[in-house]
Amino acid sequence: MADLSKIKNLLENVTKNKDLIIFLGVCGIFLLVVSSNFSTSSKQKSVTIKQQEIQEDGQQYEQLIEKKLEGILKEIDPTRDVSVMITFDDCYEYVLATETRENRRSEKQNQNTTISEEEIDSKVVVLQQQGESKPFVVKRIYPKVRGVAIVSKGARDKRVYIGLVKAASTVLGITPDKVEVFVK
Repeated sequence: MADLSKIKNLLENVTKNKDLIIFLGVCGIFLLVVSSNFSTSSKQKSVTIKQQEIQEDGQQYEQLIEKKLEGILKEIDPTRDVSVMITFDDCYEYVLATETRENRRSEKQNQNTTISEEEIDSKVVVLQQQGESKPFVVKRIYPKVRGVAIVSKGARDKRVYIGLVKAASTVLGITPDKVEVFVK
């Protein structure tokens, strides 16, 4: 009985201090909101950094393809004075490894009613390398070529012109109508 009276006294004291309870509840909610904002901003910064890395990779890829194509086209043009510009549809697309867990439950309530519940939890696989966390990339999809502009001194000659168009369309896997050749 003594324990029961102690609990009654504690509850009476709590109800007398309603203002204190309300104040503590508001403080708790405030701390939750503030902490969620800090974690979101750090995630946004890391996503922005990753996007910059992807853009830099894309630019390096584009420059490499342009240089390689330019080298091949210089072999076709006897003047060896060739410039190339390639336009791409998009940037890289990464396919990331994911770990998926599925949970299915079926429950029969009565003869005619069955309740089914399905829960799918999917997480990106992350690798730790030299103290840095990076997602595990399964596949990198390169951007598709939209078109090519070639500027060449030797393009006045029809054979050189045709050779430039055929080489560019073959190397890049595009149709010849997406290749434009101009005379310097």
